[in-house]
Amino acid sequence: MPTLFDSETPVTDELVRSLVDRQCPRWRGLPLRAMTTSGTEHTTYRLGEELLVRVPRDADAETGLRKEVDWLPRLHGRLPLEVPVVEHVGTPTEDYPHTWMVNRWIDGEDVAARVLSGDVPAGWADTLAATLSALRAVDLDEVPQEDWPRGARGGHLSERAEGLDQREDAVSGPLDATPVRAVVDEALAAGTPDPTRVLLHADLIPGNLVARGDDLVGLLDFGTLTTGYAATDLTPAWWVLDRPGRERFRALLEVDDVSWAWGRACAAIQGRIAHWIYEPRGHALAPLGARAVTQVLSD
Repeated sequence: MPTLFDSETPVTDELVRSLVDRQCPRWRGLPLRAMTTSGTEHTTYRLGEELLVRVPRDADAETGLRKEVDWLPRLHGRLPLEVPVVEHVGTPTEDYPHTWMVNRWIDGEDVAARVLSGDVPAGWADTLAATLSALRAVDLDEVPQEDWPRGARGGHLSERAEGLDQREDAVSGPLDATPVRAVVDEALAAGTPDPTRVLLHADLIPGNLVARGDDLVGLLDFGTLTTGYAATDLTPAWWVLDRPGRERFRALLEVDDVSWAWGRACAAIQGRIAHWIYEPRGHALAPLGARAVTQVLSD
């Protein structure tokens, strides 16, 4: 996938082959092929049939990857979806300045194309609700507070909304937040949901979900893992599901009106920003963001 921003570290096939061959000689003979995904933080490669190489594009992505190194082992077996198994943590070199990773491949396909085509099986609502319930059930008291995952998406909705009308990008120009402003204002006016901090994936979008057939089977990219308001993780109701799925998802989780309004606003903000920043760059996340906003406004 081409570099999207000037600050990103260039990643080439030759570089990744060199990293693997020098640091993982046992895999030197395995074929390596670049993947095209809707991801925005890592360049990814299939290594043989059972492995995936993830190479951060910048320092922020590396920070998220290091978080995964710490937290993925804690989450194995605790969610209804498979999560990546870390097979190797690569070190920076003179040619590449970031930590990188080799994961065990989760067989299936990310659901981005299916969501955009309207092919959203009814059972996905159940699986997503069970996944959120499992994340919320993780006892944070078992972990020293200084080791809790940190991120930007778990705080008060006002933090997500702050400066929404002042964003500007060299390629995309100024952000027009008009399509989602009323949704955000309504959610802020609705009040504040239960503030109990829970574990949040914080990026439950189609490109991070893996399906085999009609079943969701895997959850990827825990780089945004954080703690905060449970309402923050309701975004797949609009990013992934259709209206019947949303109704099922909400009923299973017994979501109150204030939390639902917050989740809808978070989905709208994330969707509007994704479409704005990535559409002029021709990136696959742009139509997914546009769809999320459309789903929000259709309710």
